[in-house]
Amino acid sequence: MSETARPRFGIGLIPFGLATAVVLSLFLSLGYYALLHRKQGAASLPVLRRVQPFSLTDQSGKTVTREDFQGKVWVADFIYTSCPGPCPAETLRMKEVQDLVANLPNVRLVSISVDPGTDTPTVLQRYADAHGADPAKWVFLTGGVKEIWRLASESFAFAVGENPPSRPAEEGPVFHSTQFALVDQAGRIRSYYDGLKSGTPARVAQDIRQLLDEQPEAARATVPPSPVGDR
Repeated sequence: MSETARPRFGIGLIPFGLATAVVLSLFLSLGYYALLHRKQGAASLPVLRRVQPFSLTDQSGKTVTREDFQGKVWVADFIYTSCPGPCPAETLRMKEVQDLVANLPNVRLVSISVDPGTDTPTVLQRYADAHGADPAKWVFLTGGVKEIWRLASESFAFAVGENPPSRPAEEGPVFHSTQFALVDQAGRIRSYYDGLKSGTPARVAQDIRQLLDEQPEAARATVPPSPVGDR
């Protein structure tokens, strides 16, 4: 004798339309959760140091101060035009950064000479032209050697100094850090990078976009002002 069919319930018996709606809702919820936390996590670059006031001269002969970069995200490195060592590679990486952020507003690249006695504005202009620097985006700075070396060591925590005569000629007259520093709109250093690595430009460009999107209160000083390693 057959039994009267009774309605049964279970995951496997949920009507197809309802199941689809549940899965879609779950998918959208998870997607929103991931997007929200990704966006929140994006504003996580710590404040590492603050750039102290400076007054230098760019390749056009114009005076440039820290205040000229207020409200802009900028990337700084220290080079010199006659450098026989790493500077050409640094400049190549900076050019790649320039290409990646060419369409972004309020972004600047700043290359500062650690051999300002040789690197006059005229010399820096030739160097900039030879390396495809966009003057609206990328500036080269010179000035007093004491101020520049102090800026490198005290503001950026970068090593810089004069090589002794006993050092090999291929090392050049000046030793200096090959790191890049990312500086935010308020003049605070937010990250460091190895200026010689091929992957650096993409990482710098990504972090630049992050700072451009960052809310002012998102930055938190989480590391004391001391030298840090490469990213």
